[in-house]
Parts: sequence; structure tokens; C-alpha cells
Amino acid sequence: MWQMTTDSDQDKALHTDGAFGTSRLVHCPSFWIHGAGMSGTTWGALTSMLPLAQTPDLPWHGSAAKIVPPTVEAFADYLSPKLPSGTVLIGHSLGGMVAMELAARWPEKIEALVLIESVPTARGGLAKWVTGGVARLFVRTIPPHWLAWLSGLGQEEDARLEMKTQLMRHTKTSLAAIMDAAVAYDGRNRLAQIKAPTLIIVGHQNRATHGGAQYASDHIPAATLIALAGGHMLYKDNPAQVLRAIDDFLASVPPGAGVVHTDAANGGEAQ
Repeated sequence: MWQMTTDSDQDKALHTDGAFGTSRLVHCPSFWIHGAGMSGTTWGALTSMLPLAQTPDLPWHGSAAKIVPPTVEAFADYLSPKLPSGTVLIGHSLGGMVAMELAARWPEKIEALVLIESVPTARGGLAKWVTGGVARLFVRTIPPHWLAWLSGLGQEEDARLEMKTQLMRHTKTSLAAIMDAAVAYDGRNRLAQIKAPTLIIVGHQNRATHGGAQYASDHIPAATLIALAGGHMLYKDNPAQVLRAIDDFLASVPPGAGVVHTDAANGGEAQ
């Protein structure tokens, strides 16, 4: 089904001494889109040594605008002017949904795409509809500090602290807007339009994303799917292996391989 990469506890520690000198991420632009309830600062440990990395805030997060209605498509519209040409586009969870939308609609800007613990839709069947409805009600009902505590249950220590710190900055209104965007999105029809070489990474311990990730891998033309030890907050649980997986993937992507040229006279259609 996919490649499972194992690692030792020592491998999970993020060692930066000399680790980035040959990394392609040092020498090309990268655009890191965080997940629901987080902010661009969540990527700090992974991007601090990457001079061309951008870590924007999604709408309704951090200092970004509060876009109404909140949708993944509108979030992509908001970020698209900031997206550099020839970028490695990386998204986690909700940020992965936005990254799929960007990669499908602005293929001429994307060198490669990396999706971490992300699925193309939270829809699909009565069970998922009920789950989405309950989640929407949940975030509208309980205070953010309770949600921060509940979300951290069962998480690794770094992930738990990150979720607590980030979610405490939100209000019920912002969390409800974010949940609305995530639950409403259906990007399945976008997958075949993604032309960039794509790496999809799931956390082995979080089986909730495995089916959706497999679907994305089956429908994105040039996709590779792997599993790493960790949960939904995989980039916190296992940062070194996440970076190593991205580096190994990029080493196999020829420069310019993912960039699709558009023809302005053809209405911007990919060629």
C-alpha cells in the first residue's frame, strides 16, 4: 500500500549541524502552509536554517485576514500572490488541502508538492458527515482553552505543547470558521490537475488519514506515498525523518520537472 519508514528515537531528534548544507531546500524557495489552529510559527524548527522558506499564516490564523465565507478555495486565493515561482510547496492537514488547491490552479509556480497528514476531503458517507457536524458544534460550544487541552490528549509532548500554545490564541469564532473551511472542502476533482511531483506523508499511528492519503496518491499523476512513525502532528513527532523524507524525494526530482508553463493567450491553461 505504501512504504513504511522506521526510525530510532535518536533519528527523531532534529540535528541541524551540517544537515542542511546539501539540502535542496536551502537553495530553492519553499512555502510551508500550517494546519488548522496553528500558525506559520509552527514550522520554526524545520525552517530556521532555510533562508528561502516562507511560512505564511492562513486566514483566520495569526495576523492573517478573516475571510468570509471561510473556504479552502478562498484561502488559496489569499495565499496565491505570495507564492514564489519554482517553489517547493508543503502543507500539513488543512494546509495540505490549501496546497492541493494551489498546485492544481497555479501549476506554473510549483516545483514539487509535499502533503503531510492531509486528505483531499473530509466528506464521504454519513459517518463522516455526522463527524464533521459534531466537530463544528464542538468548536462553537467549548472554550478554546478546553479544546487546547482535549486536543493534546494522547499526543507526544512536543505536539501537545504546540497545540496548547497555538489553540489558546484562538476564539470560538475563529475556530468555527477554520472548521467550516476544512469540513466543507472537497478537492477530489483537483487531484488529476496536480502536475508537480508529489510526496504524501502520513503518520503511521494516525490511521484516520490513511484512506484519504491513499486516494490522493492514486489520483495525483506523479505521487509517492510513505508512512513515518508518528501521529497527526508528524512534523513535531518526527521532524528529522520528515525533513529527510522531503530531501530524499527532492533529490529524485529534476529541477523544473514540476513547473507547468501556461499560455496567456490560451487563457492561462496549462500546456
